[in-house]
Amino acid sequence: MIQGLYNKYVCPHLINLAMQAKPITKQRKKIIPEAKGRVLEIGIGSGLNFKYYNQLNISEVFAVEPDSTLLDKAKISAQKNNISLNIQKISAEKLPFENNMFDTVISTYTMCSISNLSMALIEIKRVLKPDGKLIFSEHGKAPDNNIYKWQKRLNPFQKIIAGGCQLDINIPIVIENSGFELSSLQSMYIPGPKFLSYHYWGSASLGNKND
Repeated sequence: MIQGLYNKYVCPHLINLAMQAKPITKQRKKIIPEAKGRVLEIGIGSGLNFKYYNQLNISEVFAVEPDSTLLDKAKISAQKNNISLNIQKISAEKLPFENNMFDTVISTYTMCSISNLSMALIEIKRVLKPDGKLIFSEHGKAPDNNIYKWQKRLNPFQKIIAGGCQLDINIPIVIENSGFELSSLQSMYIPGPKFLSYHYWGSASLGNKND
């Protein structure tokens, strides 16, 4: 019961606050202006990416978000940034969209908390147009073995306090294993605790959608 109350009333606000940290904001600025056409944001959170869109290149914005509190915040953010938002309260493992529908799919600080990430990426692959692009910025598995060991140790606690977040996902490997081809990839530690701060960001395009 206590965990349920925490997840509903406390965790969304803590996540929203953490996602506004300056180093993370800097990461958003690196990738979000690349979005174009019809856009889908996966796990949009409170809509912190909206202010970095190049709206001249955007035609429509869709989003999915499983948390009601963050979804409501995203709607407010969309209004403040003059974005017409089509948002649904669902997770990413089964997207209610047609095949080949989106020019850009955005994932920022979402892959860590998706229960079945491989399934979600397969769904993203399905709804992307053949020439579409996945752009992402995510924290994940650290390259240093000692830090990686700490990520494994802290995972059970992180999942409890941070909405199911996992610390040690090998982001580029999971993306490639789902049938994407990495078009660009950068990685480094950003400011913050090392078990949380190893970041991967870049873009990926579709391989053979029949694979």
